[in-house]
Amino acid sequence: MAEARETEDPDKVKAQSFIECELCSNTVTLHCSICRIDLCGKCVGFHINSNPLNQHNVVSYRQKTVLPVFPECTIHENEKCDLYCTQCCVPICLTCITLEHRAHSAIKLEVQGNRKKEQIHDECKIFENTLCKNLEDSITEIQQKITDLEKNYDGILKEIFEYRRKWHAEVDKVVNRFSQEVADSKVQDIAILEKHKEENEGLLRALKANLEQMNKTAISLNLKEILEYKLRDLKDLQNSFQLRLTRPHVNFGIVQVESFGIFQSKISMDLKAMDKTKEKLRSLCSRVVLCESLETKIDNISNLTCSKNNTVWVNGENETMVCLNASGAEIERTETDLVLRPINLSITKDGRLVFAVYSSHGGSLCKVTDSGIVKITFSNWKPVGMCCTASGDFLVSLESKDETKIKIARYSDSNIIQEIQYDQKGRPLYAAGKYYVLVEENKNLDVCASDPNKNEIVVTNKSGNLRWRYHGNLQSGKFNTFSPSFICSNKYCQLLVMDTDNNCVHLLDMDGIFIAYVEHPKIRGIGAMSLDENERLWIANYKGGQINVFKYLQ
Repeated sequence: MAEARETEDPDKVKAQSFIECELCSNTVTLHCSICRIDLCGKCVGFHINSNPLNQHNVVSYRQKTVLPVFPECTIHENEKCDLYCTQCCVPICLTCITLEHRAHSAIKLEVQGNRKKEQIHDECKIFENTLCKNLEDSITEIQQKITDLEKNYDGILKEIFEYRRKWHAEVDKVVNRFSQEVADSKVQDIAILEKHKEENEGLLRALKANLEQMNKTAISLNLKEILEYKLRDLKDLQNSFQLRLTRPHVNFGIVQVESFGIFQSKISMDLKAMDKTKEKLRSLCSRVVLCESLETKIDNISNLTCSKNNTVWVNGENETMVCLNASGAEIERTETDLVLRPINLSITKDGRLVFAVYSSHGGSLCKVTDSGIVKITFSNWKPVGMCCTASGDFLVSLESKDETKIKIARYSDSNIIQEIQYDQKGRPLYAAGKYYVLVEENKNLDVCASDPNKNEIVVTNKSGNLRWRYHGNLQSGKFNTFSPSFICSNKYCQLLVMDTDNNCVHLLDMDGIFIAYVEHPKIRGIGAMSLDENERLWIANYKGGQINVFKYLQ
């Protein structure tokens, strides 16, 4: 254990006068480079004594340096791994090299980490300088081709109308019919290209989100995280995403009333050439890594919500809600009134558990506080889903007592301040049925609902105006059905939608563009899903009580 050095005079550290000790409000004068904590002279002893088993290196704040974090040895307790076995490709400690890895060649772990970081840096450069740039060029090119295509179509239409002048009045009907065919084809082809451009824009946003995660890993000091990073073969994806289109054209033959001309457009066929490249890009945006698996004693896990400090609240088919730590051990529990099973779980900004319940007598939204449970009650509606918002409000999906209508209400404390139920044409946005309609607020403040009664995701803006719907990417042919359940959003405003029919999660852009499927052998019989503060995806299997934690932005 390192001893604290003599305290420096705070008046001499003028540049640090506004930096406070992390344990009190005194001015910082010292720094523990092992624990990475800024301290004043009075708190050094407390810091060292509070972690007596850890090594400490307390130096002057001016001499602070950032040291890499060496992983613990998985074989020898209280030993740090500062070597790397080049034969077994694993971190090892000094004891390992005399026992399990005797006669193996080894290098310093920090050297291996630096090599891996250089490789990650190289991969980041390919993402930034090649993949993203090529996709941006492709988007610009598509927009230009759309403009050219519009001019091309306008020229064809003009040519048709000029040609019509040579005809008698009775052939005007044929001309009108043929020009409508061309105009309809124009609308169809432009729509295809617009959709193609939107997909590329969604992929570009997803690539940049992955690039941000990679850049964090590339500059990380956590050697374990760096060594676990799996490099990818990007050779086949570094070519530009140039789109070659066959321009539509028209052939005029001998003038006949019933055969005015032959019109052809092959744009939909041309776009199929880029499908394989786009699928490879999608695979880059959905690489899944299993971080850990928790075995719990809770069968039939129905709800799950991540809390602070790597903890999670879950409940099964009864009235009990349990808070578990990262190893699956119970650290807290609470129960509902009247032996009612919770409908949904959520966590407020200050870490309070919120859940919804209902019975034949009515429903309520419940918040657990130090002094007890605070309730918002509903009389003619029952809650079937809820979430906490960034502003501190609650979004609650409510079903009418006769089970014919669904609406989403925004509550501030116990006051209802907004209702979302119909689109701009007065049609119901959501469908009542035997399944719960779950709700989530996206980071861009969109209100997102998972409606398994209609097998769709319904997204409105904050004001309640319909933005888009998503029906499961069935046109790709990978799956024939789509059954959405739990829904959550990440810091990039992307949506993750649990698909219970196909044991996977759909990753969507904030505009409803499909990005990728999140799939893993451990994702099966899924019962609940949530994101933690580190953007890790927690998925509970309904049967067996297992909870698996994944990194999906890799």
